[in-house]
Amino acid sequence: MQLKELCHLLDMPKEVQEKVVKYGNEIDFKKINSEITKMNNPNSWDKEREELTGFLTPDETGLKMLTCQLHAVCNTYERYKDMGISDEIFIQTMKFFSRFLYRYHEIHGEYKYVWAWWAVRQISMQEFRIGELEYEMIIQDNKKVISIHIPSDIHLTSSNLRKSYQDARNFFAKFYPAYANAEMICGTWMLAPELKNLLPEGSRILQFQKSFVITSQDDNSSGILDWVYGSKDIPFKNLPEDTSLQRKLKKYLLDGGKVEWTNGTLVSNPFCG
Repeated sequence: MQLKELCHLLDMPKEVQEKVVKYGNEIDFKKINSEITKMNNPNSWDKEREELTGFLTPDETGLKMLTCQLHAVCNTYERYKDMGISDEIFIQTMKFFSRFLYRYHEIHGEYKYVWAWWAVRQISMQEFRIGELEYEMIIQDNKKVISIHIPSDIHLTSSNLRKSYQDARNFFAKFYPAYANAEMICGTWMLAPELKNLLPEGSRILQFQKSFVITSQDDNSSGILDWVYGSKDIPFKNLPEDTSLQRKLKKYLLDGGKVEWTNGTLVSNPFCG
């Protein structure tokens, strides 16, 4: 697979596609083959990312780094084919890149890539999007678990979630049997019990919560601001009020309320209401 074809498959913004193809022709990938190869090991990626960043400087928009990671994704595609994993799962998993580029543009008015630190999970085939949700294979407390991540473009219906959970179980049983029966966990603001005071009874977020047993909470996290408002650096009084949730949450925060980052375990038979 070539970079131009990959960009098309992932619905990259046209402006970004053009720059990726340009940088793809300019960068000598042979000189950085070691750093690109090490994207397959998230545990050592931080050090390699620093070295690669130095090689690519100047790269204010991060699009040179994006080009290198998409180059690695082309290699990952061959591994998908070798294992027999569908193109559909490959494309949906790798649309991580386009989704965050569009999101950044929506908030800041420009295309900038700032997620290189996370993308190695997709490149190394530790994380897959299966239906509405993303599933990452990790080791926690010396045991294999699957960490669920919630994409920003999720359609949060009970039927969609049910299908995703079931399809994920089948996927891991087929391709990664060591994780076939692994516990599934999730850390997100969407599990916060406080949301019961902010959302109507029929809320899809509250329905989502019913499939998890809460295990812990982080009192000091401001992660909800990133996902609901696009940034945690906005003073509470200046938070936008474009949606019902934004308006209710803003008032709640101004009154001294908190919405904790909450960790939970998926119940064994998650039918989401």
